[in-house]
Amino acid sequence: MNKIFKKIKKNQNNKGFSLVELIVIIAIISILASVIGICVIRYMEKARQALDIHNASMIRNAINTYAFASDFQGRDVWYEDPETHETEHYKRGWVYVDKDEIRCSDQSCALALIEAGLVFVSPETEAKIKENEESSHRWFPQPGDGDYYRQTAIQEYVFKNELTVHARRTWNTYQIDVYVDDDGELHLGASASNAQRSGGHSKDAETAQLFAKKLGFENAKITPIGEQNSR
Repeated sequence: MNKIFKKIKKNQNNKGFSLVELIVIIAIISILASVIGICVIRYMEKARQALDIHNASMIRNAINTYAFASDFQGRDVWYEDPETHETEHYKRGWVYVDKDEIRCSDQSCALALIEAGLVFVSPETEAKIKENEESSHRWFPQPGDGDYYRQTAIQEYVFKNELTVHARRTWNTYQIDVYVDDDGELHLGASASNAQRSGGHSKDAETAQLFAKKLGFENAKITPIGEQNSR
């Protein structure tokens, strides 16, 4: 009988965790979950950044190796050196990338990506773009030819595939620029933004510099050409 009473008394004393202890445990678990969640989000964002930089590097290399003519269909831009005050003239083109699409400013930039295998169109379309590359009249294929699917109001060639932006917090757009000077020399630039665009093309300098550095433009100058484009 004494053994039975002792067992009952032992069970009565073993009441488990108190309410305070449970609250402390729940709080600790919540903190750990938050820390782990933040680390996972940061890791995933770094992975997305790395993918964007990899894709942007392929675009940069495609542009860098393409034979741009000095009279290609780029936009005329003038740049005054802030130190020497000498004026420089360039023909400017670009490849703009956001979360939805890839925009090429002209036929040469589009061909640079097509020939590098970064965007796909039919051989007939590629030949037609090449035929009109230096013409004052731009030829646009019908939407739905491979990765090509539309023309913008400022006559950009728009493609869509896995090269679109993957980062969610660091930047939501980036751009690779090409400048051909009057001597036919090629200059490259890079910029990015994490600000939503609303009818304009404003970019924040911090994100532009971060993207340019990750892309290998460590010693690049930030110029007013193209708004925060580094070259």
